[in-house]
Amino acid sequence: MIPVEALLQALVMMAMTVVGFELTFADLQRVLHYPAHVLVSVVGQVVVLPALAVALIALLEPGPLVAGGLVLVSVAPQATAANLACLLGRSDVALSVTVTAVSSLAALVTTPFAGRLVFDVLLKDPIGFDLPPGPVMRQIFLGMLLPIALGMAARPFLLRFVEGRRGLLQAVTLAVLILMLALMVFDQGAAMAREIRDIALAAAAFTAGAAATGLVISRALRWPRNEVVSTALGFSLRSLSVATLIAIDVLGSTGFLAFAAPFFIVQALMMVPAIFVARRLSDRG
Repeated sequence: MIPVEALLQALVMMAMTVVGFELTFADLQRVLHYPAHVLVSVVGQVVVLPALAVALIALLEPGPLVAGGLVLVSVAPQATAANLACLLGRSDVALSVTVTAVSSLAALVTTPFAGRLVFDVLLKDPIGFDLPPGPVMRQIFLGMLLPIALGMAARPFLLRFVEGRRGLLQAVTLAVLILMLALMVFDQGAAMAREIRDIALAAAAFTAGAAATGLVISRALRWPRNEVVSTALGFSLRSLSVATLIAIDVLGSTGFLAFAAPFFIVQALMMVPAIFVARRLSDRG
């Protein structure tokens, strides 16, 4: 029987390859159109979100599972789910795609060194593991950047299929996500049941705090409303796929899976009213 860890790694790499199919060099070049937005968003996420995680750990005093999970998601790059949330919320999708792409590329450096900062400077009490920069960089490259690059490289040869089967690719991504969640529940169901209250509280507090941070920063800079919404959504949605790869391959632990699945579900539930409000604001102009 194939181990759960190997299955999850394969599914994450498959999902990242599909992301590459959807990503073009124009998305990366668009950073020239949004230089300040991208810089503020990426740097803001790297600096503020780990500090937010540490503050929540100090405030909530959760167990090692929840504390470790918060650290991992706080140093992960912006999730591709932010692009879908922006699309549904009728906000600036182009900005979200660009920030997600740059955040993912920058994660090769930002994730390991933000993690090191958390452990060496911000955390007062150890939580049972550390994030060695070298192995983290290797896993981000092999598990995220390489599959995305392969997807982008294959896109010109599969352009007709990609353009004509966009709905199918989105369905595949959704199916992969559902299968990942099912594997997590199967493997860590008992731990989830024990920690569900603390995980749900931490997830809700982190999501709300991250979104509020993005909202305050973008409003202070007087960005247009659709860019404010995109920034708030982008700050709150972290790449659980990257965090899962790091937990499994670098830390050698499936315990994080007990945190990841409920965290994702809480975020998804919180996104529903957020997207509804964003659509209403868009309709008002």
